[in-house]
Amino acid sequence: QVLEEFRLVLDQARDRGILPLTLRASRWALEELARTPLEFGESREYLPHLDLYMRIGFAGPIFVEFAVNVPNRIVFIRRFGLSKSD
Repeated sequence: QVLEEFRLVLDQARDRGILPLTLRASRWALEELARTPLEFGESREYLPHLDLYMRIGFAGPIFVEFAVNVPNRIVFIRRFGLSKSD
């Protein structure tokens, strides 16, 4: 489902003429998620029963909502989105 949502984001970016910028931003965001997920973006909440840190990160025209389980070193991408145009 997340992959399909990401494809829709890319379609919207293409329609808005910002596909190259969106691709660069998404590549950078994914690198940050792989390397330093608790430093990327901002904290939203902590779910102690699941040991998940819910976060949202912004890169250029995109945002990504994600969760981090620190003990298991797992990042769950919840959704991608494209910022509203001006």
